[in-house]
Order: sequence, then C-alpha cells, then structure tokens
Amino acid sequence: MREGKLIKSETVTRDGERFYVEKVAFKDWHVSLHSFYLISDRLCEGHTIVEQKWSYEDFCDVTIRLEDCTYALNRQVEVIALVRSFKPIPVDEFDRIARPLIM
Repeated sequence: MREGKLIKSETVTRDGERFYVEKVAFKDWHVSLHSFYLISDRLCEGHTIVEQKWSYEDFCDVTIRLEDCTYALNRQVEVIALVRSFKPIPVDEFDRIARPLIM
C-alpha cells in the first residue's frame, strides 16, 4: 500500500496457500478511513470483481476475489491490514484460511 507508514510486510504460508500480509499505520482514524476506500478502489482498478463480501457493521472490512487473486482489507481504527493470495481463492475459503492473518 502506498498510503500510511509500513509496520508489517511478510509472506506467509497457511494450509498450503501463500499470502502476502501488509499493515500500515496512519496519524488518526479519519485519515485511515479515507485511505481505506482509496486503497480498496486502487486494488480493484482494471480488474473484474468475481466475488466480494463486505462487513455491514462498519463497511471497513472487505474480502474481494479478482481473476488473479483474492484479498482482504481491514481497517482497525488507525491501522489498515491487507492479506492477498497469490492465486484466486473463493471468498469463504479465503476467510477461513487467511482471515486470522489480519489480526
């Protein structure tokens, strides 16, 4: 992610699948909220969304499957976490395997 201050960047393997995990911090919740939607739009830009699932509690948690990968983006007040697969995985399966990497 281009926005924010990088606090974590790593590649992780779980259940035989590889994931890229990144977390960035912002100076306050308002900037992180604004950046969440910018990042989400940019990650989808030029790709067809195959499947998606949004959290309707605060709209700051989404899992999206594109043609080449699946990713989850989650805003935790002043931190945004991204988990991205290296190949497309159905959203429910992705959430089961990769969602714990966000926390």
